[in-house]
Amino acid sequence: MCITQAWRDLLHPGDATDFFQRVPMPPFEPDVVGYSRANALWLAELSRLVYRHDIKEGYPYPQPSLDSFLAAANFNKREFFLNKDTDTQAMLVEHTGTPPYAVLAFRGTEQVRKDFITDLKLGKFTLFGTKKNAHDGFEEALDSVWIDIEAELNKLPANCPLFYTGHSLGAALATLAAAKHPPKALYTFGSPQVGNLAFVNTLPSIPIHRVVDDKDVVPTLPPPFVNFQHAGQEHKLVVQKRNFSFQRLLGPLKPLSDHAPINYVVRIFNEAA
Repeated sequence: MCITQAWRDLLHPGDATDFFQRVPMPPFEPDVVGYSRANALWLAELSRLVYRHDIKEGYPYPQPSLDSFLAAANFNKREFFLNKDTDTQAMLVEHTGTPPYAVLAFRGTEQVRKDFITDLKLGKFTLFGTKKNAHDGFEEALDSVWIDIEAELNKLPANCPLFYTGHSLGAALATLAAAKHPPKALYTFGSPQVGNLAFVNTLPSIPIHRVVDDKDVVPTLPPPFVNFQHAGQEHKLVVQKRNFSFQRLLGPLKPLSDHAPINYVVRIFNEAA
Protein backbone atom coordinates (compact mmCIF):
# COMPACT_ATOMS: atom_id res chain seq x y z
CA MET A 1 0.00 0.00 0.00
CA CYS A 2 1.52 3.34 -0.97
CA ILE A 3 1.95 6.10 1.58
CA THR A 4 -0.68 8.40 0.14
CA GLN A 5 -3.21 5.56 0.00
CA ALA A 6 -2.51 4.61 3.63
CA TRP A 7 -3.28 8.15 4.75
CA ARG A 8 -6.34 8.31 2.50
CA ASP A 9 -7.68 5.06 3.94
CA LEU A 10 -7.41 6.62 7.38
CA LEU A 11 -8.55 10.19 6.72
CA HIS A 12 -10.92 9.82 3.73
CA PRO A 13 -12.40 6.29 3.77
CA GLY A 14 -15.43 7.42 1.79
CA ASP A 15 -13.24 8.08 -1.27
CA ALA A 16 -12.63 4.36 -1.81
CA THR A 17 -14.15 2.61 -4.83
CA ASP A 18 -13.79 -1.01 -3.68
CA PHE A 19 -16.67 -1.34 -1.21
CA PHE A 20 -17.71 -5.00 -0.76
CA GLN A 21 -14.94 -5.94 -3.21
CA ARG A 22 -11.73 -5.88 -1.18
CA VAL A 23 -12.42 -9.30 0.37
CA PRO A 24 -14.93 -12.09 -0.39
CA MET A 25 -18.14 -11.50 1.57
CA PRO A 26 -19.73 -14.56 3.20
CA PRO A 27 -23.53 -14.71 3.66
CA PHE A 28 -24.89 -12.50 6.42
CA GLU A 29 -26.41 -14.34 9.40
CA PRO A 30 -29.39 -12.26 10.57
CA ASP A 31 -30.51 -14.86 13.13
CA VAL A 32 -27.17 -14.90 14.96
CA VAL A 33 -26.96 -12.58 17.96
CA GLY A 34 -23.54 -13.77 19.16
CA TYR A 35 -20.36 -12.58 17.46
CA SER A 36 -20.36 -13.61 13.82
CA ARG A 37 -17.33 -13.11 11.61
CA ALA A 38 -19.62 -12.86 8.58
CA ASN A 39 -21.81 -10.23 10.21
CA ALA A 40 -18.76 -8.31 11.41
CA LEU A 41 -17.46 -8.17 7.83
CA TRP A 42 -20.71 -6.83 6.37
CA LEU A 43 -21.21 -4.30 9.14
CA ALA A 44 -17.59 -3.13 8.97
CA GLU A 45 -18.06 -2.52 5.24
CA LEU A 46 -21.30 -0.62 5.81
CA SER A 47 -19.49 1.42 8.48
CA ARG A 48 -16.87 2.25 5.84
CA LEU A 49 -19.39 2.94 3.08
CA VAL A 50 -21.40 5.43 5.16
CA TYR A 51 -18.38 7.76 4.93
CA ARG A 52 -19.15 8.16 1.20
CA HIS A 53 -21.04 11.41 0.64
CA ASP A 54 -24.71 11.10 -0.24
CA ILE A 55 -26.70 13.18 -2.73
CA LYS A 56 -28.28 15.01 0.23
CA GLU A 57 -24.88 16.47 1.08
CA GLY A 58 -24.80 18.47 -2.13
CA TYR A 59 -23.31 18.45 -5.57
CA PRO A 60 -20.98 17.22 -6.81
CA TYR A 61 -21.27 13.93 -4.96
CA PRO A 62 -18.77 11.13 -5.71
CA GLN A 63 -19.26 8.61 -8.47
CA PRO A 64 -19.96 5.74 -8.37
CA SER A 65 -22.67 6.88 -6.00
CA LEU A 66 -23.37 5.59 -2.52
CA ASP A 67 -26.64 4.14 -3.79
CA SER A 68 -24.91 2.24 -6.58
CA PHE A 69 -22.57 0.47 -4.14
CA LEU A 70 -25.55 -0.41 -1.96
CA ALA A 71 -27.53 -1.77 -4.92
CA ALA A 72 -24.59 -3.89 -6.06
CA ALA A 73 -24.54 -5.48 -2.60
CA ASN A 74 -28.35 -6.02 -2.63
CA PHE A 75 -29.21 -3.19 -0.26
CA ASN A 76 -31.90 -0.57 -0.59
CA LYS A 77 -31.28 2.77 1.12
CA ARG A 78 -34.44 3.52 3.06
CA GLU A 79 -33.13 6.88 4.26
CA PHE A 80 -29.98 8.97 4.64
CA PHE A 81 -29.98 11.16 7.75
CA LEU A 82 -28.11 14.45 7.84
CA ASN A 83 -27.89 17.37 10.24
CA LYS A 84 -25.63 20.06 8.84
CA ASP A 85 -25.46 22.00 12.09
CA THR A 86 -23.80 19.12 13.96
CA ASP A 87 -22.38 17.45 10.82
CA THR A 88 -23.99 14.15 11.82
CA GLN A 89 -24.79 11.49 9.22
CA ALA A 90 -26.29 8.01 9.23
CA MET A 91 -28.09 5.69 6.84
CA LEU A 92 -30.76 3.05 7.24
CA VAL A 93 -30.47 0.28 4.66
CA GLU A 94 -32.48 -2.87 4.05
CA HIS A 95 -31.23 -6.06 2.46
CA THR A 96 -33.32 -6.76 -0.61
CA GLY A 97 -32.44 -10.43 -0.90
CA THR A 98 -33.07 -13.44 1.29
CA PRO A 99 -33.01 -13.38 4.24
CA PRO A 100 -34.18 -9.82 4.92
CA TYR A 101 -32.57 -7.60 7.55
CA ALA A 102 -31.89 -3.91 8.12
CA VAL A 103 -28.83 -1.96 9.25
CA LEU A 104 -28.52 1.50 10.78
CA ALA A 105 -24.97 2.74 10.18
CA PHE A 106 -23.51 5.97 11.58
CA ARG A 107 -20.65 7.92 10.04
CA GLY A 108 -17.54 8.57 12.10
CA THR A 109 -15.21 11.55 12.32
CA GLU A 110 -14.26 13.27 9.09
CA GLN A 111 -11.62 15.92 8.66
CA VAL A 112 -13.99 18.78 9.44
CA ARG A 113 -14.14 21.18 12.36
CA LYS A 114 -17.60 20.23 13.63
CA ASP A 115 -16.71 16.55 14.02
CA PHE A 116 -13.67 17.40 16.11
CA ILE A 117 -15.77 19.68 18.30
CA THR A 118 -18.20 16.79 18.80
CA ASP A 119 -15.33 14.46 19.73
CA LEU A 120 -13.86 16.90 22.27
CA LYS A 121 -17.08 18.10 23.90
CA LEU A 122 -17.10 15.97 27.04
CA GLY A 123 -19.22 18.30 29.16
CA LYS A 124 -19.61 17.76 32.89
CA PHE A 125 -18.84 14.33 34.26
CA THR A 126 -18.82 12.53 37.58
CA LEU A 127 -15.69 10.78 38.74
CA PHE A 128 -17.10 8.44 41.35
CA GLY A 129 -20.85 9.05 41.49
CA THR A 130 -23.65 6.92 40.15
CA LYS A 131 -25.31 9.61 38.05
CA LYS A 132 -25.83 8.56 34.43
CA ASN A 133 -23.17 10.34 32.43
CA ALA A 134 -22.48 10.11 28.70
CA HIS A 135 -20.32 12.21 26.37
CA ASP A 136 -22.13 15.53 25.74
CA GLY A 137 -20.84 15.91 22.19
CA PHE A 138 -21.95 12.41 21.21
CA GLU A 139 -25.40 12.91 22.75
CA GLU A 140 -25.95 16.24 21.00
CA ALA A 141 -24.91 14.73 17.66
CA LEU A 142 -27.33 11.81 18.02
CA ASP A 143 -30.18 14.01 19.26
CA SER A 144 -29.83 16.18 16.15
CA VAL A 145 -30.93 13.29 13.90
CA TRP A 146 -32.76 10.97 16.27
CA ILE A 147 -36.35 12.09 15.64
CA ASP A 148 -35.99 11.32 11.94
CA ILE A 149 -34.18 8.05 12.59
CA GLU A 150 -36.74 6.76 15.06
CA ALA A 151 -39.58 7.57 12.66
CA GLU A 152 -37.94 5.42 9.98
CA LEU A 153 -37.12 2.59 12.39
CA ASN A 154 -40.78 2.43 13.34
CA LYS A 155 -41.69 1.84 9.69
CA LEU A 156 -39.64 -1.37 9.46
CA PRO A 157 -41.56 -4.66 9.43
CA ALA A 158 -41.90 -6.07 12.93
CA ASN A 159 -40.11 -9.30 11.95
CA CYS A 160 -37.13 -7.58 10.26
CA PRO A 161 -33.87 -8.16 12.19
CA LEU A 162 -32.24 -4.79 12.87
CA PHE A 163 -28.52 -4.26 13.45
CA TYR A 164 -26.64 -1.07 14.41
CA THR A 165 -23.07 -0.29 13.49
CA GLY A 166 -20.51 2.47 13.16
CA HIS A 167 -16.80 3.25 13.16
CA SER A 168 -15.08 5.70 15.53
CA LEU A 169 -17.51 8.55 16.33
CA GLY A 170 -20.12 6.53 14.40
CA ALA A 171 -19.61 3.64 16.83
CA ALA A 172 -20.28 5.96 19.76
CA LEU A 173 -23.48 7.23 18.15
CA ALA A 174 -24.62 3.67 17.43
CA THR A 175 -24.08 2.79 21.11
CA LEU A 176 -26.19 5.74 22.25
CA ALA A 177 -28.87 4.81 19.70
CA ALA A 178 -29.00 1.28 21.12
CA ALA A 179 -29.93 2.75 24.49
CA LYS A 180 -32.91 4.52 22.88
CA HIS A 181 -34.19 1.86 20.47
CA PRO A 182 -32.62 -1.58 21.03
CA PRO A 183 -31.48 -3.47 17.91
CA LYS A 184 -31.00 -7.21 17.62
CA ALA A 185 -27.24 -6.67 17.94
CA LEU A 186 -24.73 -3.82 17.87
CA TYR A 187 -21.31 -4.05 16.20
CA THR A 188 -18.86 -1.20 16.79
CA PHE A 189 -15.44 -0.71 15.21
CA GLY A 190 -12.77 1.43 16.85
CA SER A 191 -15.24 2.92 19.32
CA PRO A 192 -14.22 5.47 21.94
CA GLN A 193 -15.66 5.11 25.43
CA VAL A 194 -19.14 6.64 25.46
CA GLY A 195 -20.02 7.04 29.14
CA ASN A 196 -19.40 6.04 32.74
CA LEU A 197 -20.45 2.85 34.49
CA ALA A 198 -23.85 4.32 35.37
CA PHE A 199 -24.47 4.95 31.66
CA VAL A 200 -23.24 1.49 30.66
CA ASN A 201 -25.66 -0.04 33.17
CA THR A 202 -28.58 1.72 31.46
CA LEU A 203 -27.97 -0.07 28.17
CA PRO A 204 -30.53 -2.74 27.38
CA SER A 205 -29.43 -6.36 27.50
CA ILE A 206 -28.59 -6.62 23.82
CA PRO A 207 -25.45 -8.18 22.33
CA ILE A 208 -22.79 -5.49 21.92
CA HIS A 209 -19.76 -6.65 19.93
CA ARG A 210 -16.97 -4.10 20.27
CA VAL A 211 -14.31 -4.84 17.66
CA VAL A 212 -10.85 -3.33 18.32
CA ASP A 213 -8.04 -3.53 15.77
CA ASP A 214 -4.80 -4.39 17.59
CA LYS A 215 -3.20 -1.08 18.74
CA ASP A 216 -5.98 1.30 17.59
CA VAL A 217 -5.66 4.36 19.84
CA VAL A 218 -9.28 5.58 19.67
CA PRO A 219 -10.72 2.91 22.01
CA THR A 220 -8.40 4.24 24.74
CA LEU A 221 -10.16 7.63 24.65
CA PRO A 222 -11.26 9.66 26.57
CA PRO A 223 -8.31 9.45 29.02
CA PRO A 224 -8.71 7.49 32.30
CA PHE A 225 -9.34 10.53 34.53
CA VAL A 226 -12.74 11.00 32.85
CA ASN A 227 -13.81 7.65 34.34
CA PHE A 228 -15.65 6.42 31.23
CA GLN A 229 -15.98 2.71 30.47
CA HIS A 230 -16.64 0.55 27.44
CA ALA A 231 -19.88 -1.33 26.93
CA GLY A 232 -20.20 -4.83 25.56
CA GLN A 233 -17.79 -7.62 24.78
CA GLU A 234 -14.43 -6.73 23.24
CA HIS A 235 -13.35 -8.66 20.16
CA LYS A 236 -9.65 -7.96 19.65
CA LEU A 237 -8.05 -8.26 16.22
CA VAL A 238 -4.44 -9.21 16.82
CA VAL A 239 -2.03 -8.44 13.98
CA GLN A 240 1.15 -10.42 13.54
CA LYS A 241 4.38 -8.40 13.64
CA ARG A 242 5.27 -7.14 10.18
CA ASN A 243 8.65 -6.61 8.60
CA PHE A 244 10.13 -3.14 8.35
CA SER A 245 9.39 -1.10 5.22
CA PHE A 246 9.82 2.56 4.26
CA GLN A 247 6.13 2.72 3.33
CA ARG A 248 5.16 1.87 6.90
CA LEU A 249 7.81 4.23 8.27
CA LEU A 250 6.43 7.20 6.30
CA GLY A 251 2.77 6.27 6.65
CA PRO A 252 0.51 6.69 9.71
CA LEU A 253 1.88 5.37 12.99
CA LYS A 254 0.42 1.99 13.94
CA PRO A 255 -2.00 3.36 16.62
CA LEU A 256 -3.48 5.53 13.84
CA SER A 257 -3.25 3.10 10.92
CA ASP A 258 -4.98 0.43 12.98
CA HIS A 259 -7.96 2.81 13.17
CA ALA A 260 -8.46 2.91 9.38
CA PRO A 261 -11.85 1.33 8.48
CA ILE A 262 -10.40 -0.79 5.66
CA ASN A 263 -7.92 -2.37 8.07
CA TYR A 264 -10.85 -3.54 10.19
CA VAL A 265 -12.40 -5.18 7.12
CA VAL A 266 -9.21 -6.90 5.98
CA ARG A 267 -8.23 -8.11 9.45
CA ILE A 268 -11.67 -9.48 10.27
CA PHE A 269 -11.51 -11.41 7.00
CA ASN A 270 -8.04 -12.70 7.84
CA GLU A 271 -9.20 -14.18 11.14
CA ALA A 272 -9.58 -17.92 11.23
CA ALA A 273 -13.14 -18.86 10.33
